[in-house]
Amino acid sequence: VTFDSGILFATGSASLSSTSQATLRKFAANLSEHSDTDLMIIGHTDNTGTDRVNNPLSYNRAASVRSFLAGQGVSSSRMKVEGKGSYEPVADNSTVAGRRENRRVEVYILPSKAMVKAAQDGTLH
Repeated sequence: VTFDSGILFATGSASLSSTSQATLRKFAANLSEHSDTDLMIIGHTDNTGTDRVNNPLSYNRAASVRSFLAGQGVSSSRMKVEGKGSYEPVADNSTVAGRRENRRVEVYILPSKAMVKAAQDGTLH
């Protein structure tokens, strides 16, 4: 899922900004119409700091998004979280703007187990 404003974080923080919360509220409302899907939520950091700090921080960012979506009525059983630390940058970590883009959460919509089974059985509509 691509969000216009991105789900971005301040350095060293897993707190959602008000802009991210507003974006996630709209996303959660849309998810209620598509309950046959699951989500993979992946947190990332820039390369500031050590892996000992960045790896749990990236997981905590993803968990923050999961927690917010759950508070909006999205079932936690539909969501898996993962932290990738600073290992998958999307921008240049040598610039302030690049590091800002790398402090992010990505959300992937996946078919649920029931949807996969229906597809395998030839009963998916």
